[in-house]
Amino acid sequence: MRRDLRLYWWGQTASAFGSVCTAVAMPVVAIVHFGASPGEMGVIAAAASVPAIVLGLPAGALADRIRRPRRTLMALDTVAALGVGMLALGVWTHLAAIGWLICLGTLQGVLSILAGSLYFVHLRQLVDAQRIGPVRARLQAGQYGAALLGRVLAGPLIVAFGTSAALAVDVLSYLLSATALLCMRAADSMPARARGAGTGTFREAAAGLRFFTGHAFHRSLLVFIVVPAAAAAGLSALTGPFLLRVIHLPTGWYGLAFVLSGVMGLAGSAVSARVLAPDRDPRRTTVLAFAAGTTCYVLLPVASGPLPLATACAAVGIGVPVFFGAIANVALISVFAVDVAEDEMGRITAALQVITAGTAMIGALAGGALGDWLGVRPAMWALCAISLTAAGLAGPAALRSARTLHEADRTDTAVGLPR
Repeated sequence: MRRDLRLYWWGQTASAFGSVCTAVAMPVVAIVHFGASPGEMGVIAAAASVPAIVLGLPAGALADRIRRPRRTLMALDTVAALGVGMLALGVWTHLAAIGWLICLGTLQGVLSILAGSLYFVHLRQLVDAQRIGPVRARLQAGQYGAALLGRVLAGPLIVAFGTSAALAVDVLSYLLSATALLCMRAADSMPARARGAGTGTFREAAAGLRFFTGHAFHRSLLVFIVVPAAAAAGLSALTGPFLLRVIHLPTGWYGLAFVLSGVMGLAGSAVSARVLAPDRDPRRTTVLAFAAGTTCYVLLPVASGPLPLATACAAVGIGVPVFFGAIANVALISVFAVDVAEDEMGRITAALQVITAGTAMIGALAGGALGDWLGVRPAMWALCAISLTAAGLAGPAALRSARTLHEADRTDTAVGLPR
């Protein structure tokens, strides 16, 4: 198990490094080479959300039935490598256009919803529920570390060799991830799960959505997930135009503006392993981390002044929310480990992806439209205001219901009842 976890860590870390190279290259290609407007950037960002909305729920139910999740993840890595490779070739030969970016975003959305549904199914093959939080924290720390290195190197790589070289690095990273999965020794086999009477794939998929409406805490948590996700998507769509056109960041410096986010992600992953001790309530931690990250969104549109100062402020505005987001991500998985049955993990995580994808698509399109209408900086302020209002309204109810569930957990443990 330790060897397989190390291989999984290396594969996920390599994939994160390559994905950051593509994430840095895409806005540069769109804005610098194709002259994309804020509205077009919103469309490109939203393209990745459409497949999740359409395919997400069936994909989650399917993930709970796949007998060999590791082989499926290997196939998804291979297809992703082909998709990014096609764009790299198109950029290199000057055949690519904005439509190519939209197509790649759509393909990545399809692969992401399938891989995201299988990620925790496969992880549960390698580690039990009690250890999933710390293991997830280590995996996440590796991904943030790789992302940090990728953001440092992506800008100089693009300046020296072009955006097609950065995309080629992502192709290699997907192949390395597939190789790591191939080299694992643990059995890649999930027990067959027969359908219950009258139960089909779409009915099982809908059950994933019902999880978020069944208890007061999950309903409050949904607000914390939905509204900040929409605001974050809108801010993300506007970040490229804000950095390159509003504060006039040179192309070679573009990746450096995201370096602090890698440091903050590492720090948040390390802190999450400590704050999620066995006696701590992951529900309360999740709510507080989401609320803190939402509050820190306002740091990005503040950036202004001379270029070095504006760049530093923008880096802080991009990085600090990542610190709290890293804690929230690990804490949320710990909540799922407590509240979700093992054979329902795929459909619940898929339902979460559908919800966040739908809100992200709305947020990205709204952010782009607001950017065209109000201007980039005022649009960012508007998104921050909406997110803060929602967090302020939902926060007290979420904390109260989290305390109720935590007290129930303690009672069950004291009398020896199974969770």
